[in-house]
Amino acid sequence: MARGSGLEREEFLGLMVTVVFFVCGIVVGAFAARNLDATGTASLHASMSGYIAQILDGTHVVPGILSTLWMTGRVHLLVLFLGFSLLGTLCLPVVAGVRGFYLSFSIAAFIRAFGLGGWPVAFVLFGAGALITVPCFFLLATQAFATSANLGRSLLGGGKLSVRTLYSRAYVMRTAFCVVGLLSAVLVELYLTPVFVRWMGSGL
Repeated sequence: MARGSGLEREEFLGLMVTVVFFVCGIVVGAFAARNLDATGTASLHASMSGYIAQILDGTHVVPGILSTLWMTGRVHLLVLFLGFSLLGTLCLPVVAGVRGFYLSFSIAAFIRAFGLGGWPVAFVLFGAGALITVPCFFLLATQAFATSANLGRSLLGGGKLSVRTLYSRAYVMRTAFCVVGLLSAVLVELYLTPVFVRWMGSGL
């Protein structure tokens, strides 16, 4: 019971820490997008306009499932790896901050380039998949933080922990749930996002 309670405390701490850093990343990303100069804004506008035009006229080449899965899940794979490392407690907050930054910067920069009227397309392009991937990120980061912290405590003489305690059935089930979530996000990216862009992108 004590070991279980310890893991729960570490998971709660991990959730709080990663959320704080994620929110900080969002704030920094929004300010960074706001400070884009005219050249950067024009370049982004031209690039995204070409991408949207390809979707609208049907010439956009859909990427492969494996490449999309890699782009969607590589951060989650890093988080999963950090759960087996003593560096997890130090690196996971940084990863959360970077994830928040890029999500916020992408949406805010798009809106800066296309105006407030572009926010629905920005949400479809960058936020729709995030509705699935971000919760999966926090679920994986929370348990990775807890296991990394307990690995460090055990190494420093804080008691022995078995592999079954650290990587329990609940751990495996959560990971499997996130894998399913990421596969769902890939399907959204490949098949639903272009449809929504066609509906909303003609007005840009």
